[in-house]
Amino acid sequence: MAPDIAPELQLTGERTLPGIPQENYWFQRHLVAYEYAMRFARGARVIDVGCGEGYGPAMLARDAESVLGIDVAPEVVRHALSRYHAENLSFEVMDVNALSAADGGFDLAVSFQVVEHLVDVSGYFAEMARVLAKKGVAVLTTPNRLTISPGRDEPINPFHLREYTPGEFRSVLEPHFAEIEIIGLFHTGWLSVNERLKVVDFIKVYEMGRLNPRRWTHRLLTPLLSTREFRFGSEGLERCLDMVAVCRRPGGGAL
Repeated sequence: MAPDIAPELQLTGERTLPGIPQENYWFQRHLVAYEYAMRFARGARVIDVGCGEGYGPAMLARDAESVLGIDVAPEVVRHALSRYHAENLSFEVMDVNALSAADGGFDLAVSFQVVEHLVDVSGYFAEMARVLAKKGVAVLTTPNRLTISPGRDEPINPFHLREYTPGEFRSVLEPHFAEIEIIGLFHTGWLSVNERLKVVDFIKVYEMGRLNPRRWTHRLLTPLLSTREFRFGSEGLERCLDMVAVCRRPGGGAL
């Protein structure tokens, strides 16, 4: 479903791009979060804060009244504008800590795998709460520190400034949202079996030499992945891959 990437966007590890076979695990892990957010998008005014390459806003635009994708990188926004076209879809360069948007202007705010990159976390959440309509919903994701960087004080990903446990994620959200529900993203199917057998290593693959058999199982199996290999659940959050927070601002009503 994803188009080939434009040549001006290179895989750096900071953002996930579609159309790259060896990156497909991480792309599907992002894509399934957008599938989850689709349940809130029908007829909604949507903002995607830190939208990256643009595939997510284009997906949400299928059901939404309007979608605005924003990113701080001008080259990323240029790419999105050239790649994705719909009457109800637009992209703009913006700082996630200073959104050029009216108070209460959106029914749905999504922001996936962004908070772990930021210095001013409080300002980021405050801006998203500000632009939400009274009954608006924010859907936010971030990787679980307990599983992405187990046993480490510093994130394994050099682009991450801070990673969170489920409890820490809730704590940084609470000053800005009145109601917060956190669920987890987990492996299912053969990925859940792989957690025990370790046939494929999705984190350390780029460090593997040509003689490492896991390098070749990765090349063989990763392009076959889809969002069906992931599931959402509320039990055992300490073991989840990513945390998904569904939030409403003060006075927004029940989830």
